[in-house]
Amino acid sequence: MSICKSGDYRALLFCGAAAMAVISAPAFAQNEKTFNIPAQDAATAIPTFVQQSGYQVLVKADDLQGVRTNAVQGQMSVDAALDQLIKGTGLSVRTRDAGSAVLARAGAATDSAAAPEADPQEVVVVGVRKSLRDALDVKRRQTGIVEAISSKDIGALPDVTIAEELNRLPGVNTSRDRGNASQASIRGLGSRMVLGMVNGREVASSEPDRSVRWEIYPSEMIAGAEVYKSSEAKLISGGISGTIDLRTLRPLDYSGPALTVRAGPLYYDGGKAFPGYDGMGYRGSLTYVFKPAPNFGVAIGLTSQQQKNGYESVQGWGYNSGADNGPVIAGDATHYNTPWGSQAEADKLTETRKGASLGLQWKASDTFELAYDLLYSDVKIDEDQDQTWWGNNVWGNWDGGNASNYYDGATASGKKPTILANGDVVAATVTWAPDESVIAKYNEDKTLIVTGLNGKWTTQNWTVSLDGSYSEAERNNVWAASKLQYWPATMSYDFTGKPTVTVSSAPEDNWQTGDSGQWETGHVKDTLSAVQADATRHFGDGVLTSVSFGARYADRKKVLGSASGTVSALSGAGIDGGDLTAYHFDNFDIPTLLTGDFDTVAKTLYGQTLHYDPKAYPDTDRVEEKVAEAYVEGAYATTMGGVPVDGNLGVRVLNVHTDSHGTQTVAGDWVETPSGSGTWVQQMVTTPVSGGTNYTRVLPSFQMRFDFGDGHYLKAAAAQVVSRPPLNDMIITRQISSSAPYTGSSGNPYLMPFEATQFDLSYEWYFSKDSLFALAGYYKNVSDYVGYATRAETIDGHPYTLTSPINASKGGHIAGTELTFQTPFYFIPGGEHFGVYSNWAYVASDLREMSASLPMNGLAKNTATLDLWYSNHGVDARLGTKYHSTYTAIYGWDDTALVRVRPETTMDFSIGYTINKNIQVRFQAYNLLNTPLKTYEDNQIDRLGRWDYYGHSYLADITFRY
Repeated sequence: MSICKSGDYRALLFCGAAAMAVISAPAFAQNEKTFNIPAQDAATAIPTFVQQSGYQVLVKADDLQGVRTNAVQGQMSVDAALDQLIKGTGLSVRTRDAGSAVLARAGAATDSAAAPEADPQEVVVVGVRKSLRDALDVKRRQTGIVEAISSKDIGALPDVTIAEELNRLPGVNTSRDRGNASQASIRGLGSRMVLGMVNGREVASSEPDRSVRWEIYPSEMIAGAEVYKSSEAKLISGGISGTIDLRTLRPLDYSGPALTVRAGPLYYDGGKAFPGYDGMGYRGSLTYVFKPAPNFGVAIGLTSQQQKNGYESVQGWGYNSGADNGPVIAGDATHYNTPWGSQAEADKLTETRKGASLGLQWKASDTFELAYDLLYSDVKIDEDQDQTWWGNNVWGNWDGGNASNYYDGATASGKKPTILANGDVVAATVTWAPDESVIAKYNEDKTLIVTGLNGKWTTQNWTVSLDGSYSEAERNNVWAASKLQYWPATMSYDFTGKPTVTVSSAPEDNWQTGDSGQWETGHVKDTLSAVQADATRHFGDGVLTSVSFGARYADRKKVLGSASGTVSALSGAGIDGGDLTAYHFDNFDIPTLLTGDFDTVAKTLYGQTLHYDPKAYPDTDRVEEKVAEAYVEGAYATTMGGVPVDGNLGVRVLNVHTDSHGTQTVAGDWVETPSGSGTWVQQMVTTPVSGGTNYTRVLPSFQMRFDFGDGHYLKAAAAQVVSRPPLNDMIITRQISSSAPYTGSSGNPYLMPFEATQFDLSYEWYFSKDSLFALAGYYKNVSDYVGYATRAETIDGHPYTLTSPINASKGGHIAGTELTFQTPFYFIPGGEHFGVYSNWAYVASDLREMSASLPMNGLAKNTATLDLWYSNHGVDARLGTKYHSTYTAIYGWDDTALVRVRPETTMDFSIGYTINKNIQVRFQAYNLLNTPLKTYEDNQIDRLGRWDYYGHSYLADITFRY
């Protein structure tokens, strides 16, 4: 009987590959197999041998350190292949049977029969420790700079979505949306420059640009993730900051329980102050893996989650800081910048996420394998919003028109004095500013389909694969609101710390006058089809170990549409404040908010409900992108000064053709309608318009890894990389004037890609089992990045100045350092079951956004992670802390919606207990510190962006495995 253990002896095997190869024992060792194993580090060669042979190999991990195995090519028996692999390496076969072997280094203990029983307290390593161990194996095997998340146990990843796991990796930072981790930045560059993939294939996105919202991927369906920070020719081009590749389960590689069922309640307390709030939801998943035949496997996954949470938010509307501001202090003629207004928002959210996955894997023979995978996810958001808008058309003091409101408030006895910061009014009292209560609803439906088919042929010297894939992402959203208003005698605001607002009379004590309702819809659909062919020619001994080459063609289309409108209030419509429910926030000192039934309020004010279908409005904008790329890459292995060195050298050629289709709206003459009425309307003429671009880039890359033995590695890499411009920035749709001066606003279908030349250096020391010390540095010289500014374009023979996205006229650099340290406390008596995972990253750059000269989107100078874990006696626990310094983020639909996110420290906790081999219970708590999201605008810290309090969330579940 074969034994798989993890402890002092490490079972380096792929149990799925072994299962496919199991036949009668006598015949097993005699069958010939086809091997394609280049000379390489033993820590990677042994698993490759196991996978290709179906043999089980047990070997002490320390015995592999510094060992370099021989190349094995061609057809031969498993015994002969193993002997050739380790010949002259210092490794020898201590024991061998029909289906397994035990290896040891010369001079090691010879009691091989007892070896598998060593270190019995670590027969099974699970949970956090197992995931960290597997991730280290992935990182160590790569010649480039790679971070990994690994979980071969279904559903073992402790976070709700893969985004939370990505957030813990060195140099990776995720933004928060509705309380959950969402989009990822890598090494100081935002989500616009991150390439998202699933199983090695680029995926479509339901965002207007290319960014991926990683929370749409349930962690239960993900077997692991790799974050490529350095680039090589084999990688699909598109990630300057990095490439994130999620991996789904491959059934023949899986050796765990056939059936895994997990379910439990999910509770959020952020909205406990809201009337009728119910924060109780659930999370559940089921995965079934079965093998109808030894060479055929099926994996089926289902997941469902309902998240019911609420959060409190106070937001600013920006500042009147142009030439049209005015004085606000009596006797002082100085023009000061004033806020346009502010709002409070109570969000009561029900988010339902359902997903399904399917994996099929067929190893038809020793030379051919076919794999199919499908991932589906659907996220629906139903969000009730109670809002209050303050100061509209009064605080902003356009051209000094509301100076008298400030004069009266500032000089009135007992009222808040006007407080200034850098020419901005950040606290004041005003008179007769409107207080508007808004009863709103937001609905969103996002769907994602990712699917692909891969065939792989392996012969004596060749590996050839053909891959076809398709992904589709779609989003439909609608926001609608009923509005009521009244005018308190005085209103004060103070943004010098946590934002506060006070009014002279509470909204529930006043008659609320009906105001026009509003509605907006949006639609995004992104489809991406691709086919890729790859081939690798393996060589025997020699410096050049293999040559790989391949080609890829992708066809992508993103369509966008939107509509908006207003609904007039019925004559005399209004609601007594007492007919609505008033309540207070827990975290802010602001007036009461009003809430009511969305449909009832709308019928009272407008005589109708406010329900709109985003699909009822046509898509007006379309961007089509065709990408053709090819590469060649040579892998090498040699020695320098007696030190083994391996890596690769290659080049990728990229050609992109983009077409944009939209509309051109020309602002024409003013006409009196009807004639003699005294009402003048400007005529607007809308016509179809198209444009596009084509470009080719040559992208060389180089990687080198030095193996100094005893777990010491030095990795170096250099590459030319690109990120294709955001698709929504390439929309040609424009609004222009019909006469001089010729001006307008538009997208830019002629954008070139972001480009960078980058260099990476990483020292990695795997100083003990499950332990790593790593120090990495990098430098990127970035050019042609995209931002909003003015550009010139000739339209219909006229020279126009358009405000639009453009490529920067000059570039800049970004450089950084990353430090990783992780280990069990094996050096402390009894501490081997406790451990730490930690990292710190520093980034410096002279790159600036073109808007308000902000630092580049995603650039946080400092990020850090500190996780403490314990794993023993069936208990698996982790306390995790994440910190980031201030960074620039996009909160909106395009690159103009830039804010600065203040420093945050968040803390999470999880603990699980394995009752027996079939049952495990787990408890998780998130945002233990109730850390708010705090932003400011225009790179001026006193200009309020938003403060959100999301509260805590808790998950308890039980897992059944069989």
